[in-house]
Amino acid sequence: MRKIRSFSVLLLILLLWNCCNCYAVPTADSCMTLDAKIALAGSNQLLPTAQAVVLYAPDCDTLVYSWRADSPLDPSGMNKIMTALLALECGNLNSIVTVTSTALNSVEMGAMSAGLKAGETLTLRDLLYLMMVGSANDAAAVIAEHISGSQAAFIKLMNQRAQELGCTNTVFLNPTGLSADGQHSTARDLAKITAFALKDQQFVELFSTVEYTVPASNMSTERKVITTNYMMSDASVRDQLDSRVTGGKTGALSTTDRSLISTAEKDGQQYLAVVMSAKGSMNSSGTSVRSFGNFSETKLLLDHAFSQYGQCQLLSANKVMAQFTVHDGENDLAVSSRQSVCALMPKDMQADKIVFRCIQTNENISAPVSAGNIVGIVQLWYDNICVAQGDLIAMHDVRKMGTSAVPIQPHGSVEVNGLNTLTTVCLIVLSCVVLGVFSVPVVLRMIHVTRYRARRKSKQRSL
Repeated sequence: MRKIRSFSVLLLILLLWNCCNCYAVPTADSCMTLDAKIALAGSNQLLPTAQAVVLYAPDCDTLVYSWRADSPLDPSGMNKIMTALLALECGNLNSIVTVTSTALNSVEMGAMSAGLKAGETLTLRDLLYLMMVGSANDAAAVIAEHISGSQAAFIKLMNQRAQELGCTNTVFLNPTGLSADGQHSTARDLAKITAFALKDQQFVELFSTVEYTVPASNMSTERKVITTNYMMSDASVRDQLDSRVTGGKTGALSTTDRSLISTAEKDGQQYLAVVMSAKGSMNSSGTSVRSFGNFSETKLLLDHAFSQYGQCQLLSANKVMAQFTVHDGENDLAVSSRQSVCALMPKDMQADKIVFRCIQTNENISAPVSAGNIVGIVQLWYDNICVAQGDLIAMHDVRKMGTSAVPIQPHGSVEVNGLNTLTTVCLIVLSCVVLGVFSVPVVLRMIHVTRYRARRKSKQRSL
């Protein structure tokens, strides 16, 4: 915390002493959102085996690290995040769902399942917990059919929603994530879907649940499911638990090819991490997994993030950032950031790499301008990377030149050289009073002197 406070103070000093560089039009890539081409920590390979990685700070809207973020890969079980999102958006958690043989037959034999039976009835809520916590593929198929009436209709809805969320390289072919030729997504797209889903508190509960008990149904006793994210529970594997991890969804293409989307928090700082196709290893006899690459490499990623970066407020609302010239305006325009903006910064950042840029929306700002109008953006750049951005607003009105209001004359008054008659009379009277006050002593003095001289002359004559 002391380091964070220190570089927050440093940023404030730089802001006060460093004038903003002003540009007419933006010349840079987008700021550090999930769409940023260059991450704050760059795009060099950080993890040993993962095929694609994204580390994102949702609170600060900052892409911290990326590696092959736009490479199309099999999303495996992480499809279920989109399935859960659509179920929450389109369904009623308390609705009763009947399991059909059509839904069950769409899931290949041997895939992880909850053992659902045709004709069994459960609530949509219980099916979602079976899918998200226990990674049950049969539950995902049943949910899809319940929401859209058929698998095909639901898959169409999945792809439509992905496009709406800005996913540019994602094709879903089933609601489960089971391998299918042509099905793919990217670490960036999966991060976008998950970040949006996490805005829904019901999804957060699904994503963060470690253990859930499904009540007995008409065809089954109660079912107890434990998360497949071993970083949240040591019930199955005891050496992967990480107290920083607050939620997650796993995916697996094979025993040793695994993925994980997870959330983590420490000291108030939150991260969303996507690790795709990290490689694990088996024991010498090949009978059990010796290491899980998705968990161990997620841990490496979080270790790096929490040790190297800290959150701080970079822009403050209602503080003067720059002064813009206003065409045909009576005066220049002071501008400030519309909102306070925070971002992540390296804890060992170099001050000489920090630059503020104030960018006008239009090349020329023309009068009139009203206070509160958005007139540009302010960006903070660090080492040629835009790490924070906010709207610039006018702090005051600027009138068009020559349009200042002329005082309205009182009804019935007559102007005399710019002043009305009443004002003129008052000034004359006041002048006379002032003149009288100062002239009376002078006149009395002159009378006294005259009388004194007259007496002296009279004495001289008598002598």
